[in-house]
Amino acid sequence: MAEIDPHTLRVAASLIRSRIARLDQDGRLDGLQRLGAHRTLTQLATDLEISADHVGPRPPRSRRTN
Repeated sequence: MAEIDPHTLRVAASLIRSRIARLDQDGRLDGLQRLGAHRTLTQLATDLEISADHVGPRPPRSRRTN
């Protein structure tokens, strides 16, 4: 199986972080469920970002010229 490229790992981490932001607004979950999910998702996003850094460097940020 081929390795996942760093960009894909970073996109997955970004998607997870956006879900974390919405998790606080979900009224269907009580505080303990949100806390557990928040911790788990935060750890997963962190792990994905570390894996991406290990697989390949971050792409250079493009400079916008106006």
